[in-house]
Amino acid sequence: MAPKKPSAARPDMHPLSIIRMLWKRKRSVLLIWLVLSAVAVAIVYKLPTLYTSEALILVESQKIPEKYVAATVNSEVQDRLATISQEILSSTRLQKIIEDFNLYQDEKKNHVQEEILEMMRKDITIKLEKGWTGNRPGAFRIGYVGPNPALIAQVANRIANLFIEENLRSREVQAEGTAEFIDTQLQDAKKKLDELEAAVGKYKVQHNGELPQQETALQAAVTRLQTELQANRDAIGRAYQSKLMAENTLQVSEDMAATLARSPGTANTVQGRPDAPGTAAAPGKLKNSEVLQSQLDSLLGHYREEHPDVVRLRDQIARAKKAEEEKEAQEASKTTAVQKAESKAPSDKPAPVKTGNAVTPVETAQWRERINGLKLQISILDKEIDQRHIEESRILGDIKALQSRIERLPLREQEMAGVTRDYEITKANYKALLDKKISATMATDMERRQKSERFTLLDPARVPELPYKPNRPLFYGLGSALGLVIGLAFAVGGELRKDLLLGEWELPRDLVVLGRVPDIRLAIPAAASGVGQPSQRPLRWRFALVSSAVFSVLVVLAAAAGYYFKWIRF
Repeated sequence: MAPKKPSAARPDMHPLSIIRMLWKRKRSVLLIWLVLSAVAVAIVYKLPTLYTSEALILVESQKIPEKYVAATVNSEVQDRLATISQEILSSTRLQKIIEDFNLYQDEKKNHVQEEILEMMRKDITIKLEKGWTGNRPGAFRIGYVGPNPALIAQVANRIANLFIEENLRSREVQAEGTAEFIDTQLQDAKKKLDELEAAVGKYKVQHNGELPQQETALQAAVTRLQTELQANRDAIGRAYQSKLMAENTLQVSEDMAATLARSPGTANTVQGRPDAPGTAAAPGKLKNSEVLQSQLDSLLGHYREEHPDVVRLRDQIARAKKAEEEKEAQEASKTTAVQKAESKAPSDKPAPVKTGNAVTPVETAQWRERINGLKLQISILDKEIDQRHIEESRILGDIKALQSRIERLPLREQEMAGVTRDYEITKANYKALLDKKISATMATDMERRQKSERFTLLDPARVPELPYKPNRPLFYGLGSALGLVIGLAFAVGGELRKDLLLGEWELPRDLVVLGRVPDIRLAIPAAASGVGQPSQRPLRWRFALVSSAVFSVLVVLAAAAGYYFKWIRF
């Protein structure tokens, strides 16, 4: 009979109590431990052996410096790997690999195609390895898990090669797409630029001479015409002076000719001889040097000493004076010689005296010829003056036209700005697109020659020698430990349900122990056990019920673990 609990609160469970409980149930603990360990070993042993093989792919950087050729594919490696993974792990690609290597033969019996493809996606692993530059991946691993070591190595290499080929193809396609897009934009920009160039050219042709960039030329033309106008007016003034001098000389010559015609009997004689040509000139007769001097005086009223016309007239005057002096010296010498000859002649001979007309026909013809020359000179001067006036009118008209063009320059400048604004923008856009087109073409050629960033198979997948999973020693140990824990829990739980006093250490410290009763076990015959021990049957049935429940739970757990390990590849 179990002792009654003391009135004092029961203290915490003592370690000796736990030991006492386990020792009392040692056979049950040992049995449960052995059974569960055997079950765990059987389950782990039945798990399929899986191997893994990985191929190392290196991410090589661009071989040509970016300052010479800039790549048109600037996406991050992680993003590109994600895109390529979607391409490689597509149903079409995976189905072809499954058919080529005859994979998942057993699974095809119990699963549909979508489930098999999902299994293969889970068996493929992609792991990034960080490089030296920040978080940029320098390499990545492509792995495959399966039961056949030789086969999984081949599958891993096939998938790695697909990653390399897909990367090259995608980069080339992206570079070609970029170049094609830029080329299309360039053609559109060129077409628009040609249209605007035609419009600008038409406007320039239509308003030639009034364009803003021609302002300097127009100002220079106006200045040149003004200079030409001033020179023409000066020439008109000189022509008028020359005409006036010629008219005066003509008047004097006509008066002299009329005088000679009215006095035919008179003649200038010296001792009965007419004057030589070198004698005093007729009244009103001007020398050539005097005429030139009058022209020089007129020019000096308008020009300076260094003017070419002034210098030319001075030279002519000097030559005329020199010629006149030489002629006078010759005539004076002739006159002296005649006088000496007459003085040496006999004095008794009378000097011949001319009684006829002293004006010879030659002199008369000379005067007429001079008059005609002066008239011709005057007519020439009149024509020159008329031409100069016509030229003056033309120059004034040209100056007026140029000035009207200059006045319209602000209006043309505004119109030109409106016409050329879009042209300049389109021209700059065309130049930028042309530079981009050249860069895109170079980048595409670089992708084709595989000089850009690419994937290289650094370490191909090899046939594995050790299994990847399951880790049988670990699972054996975990199964055995779990069986031991369940056995210990069963033993402790069974003793706690009895609520027995396991020893004096569970009594309160102030309680005095008067004596100890040893454990007494009575040998009861089997025939009397049914009548005299009715209280033992509930305990036996309870133990059997608990054992059955624990065993059922273990079976269910083992079945779930087997399914999980077999089909989910944990």
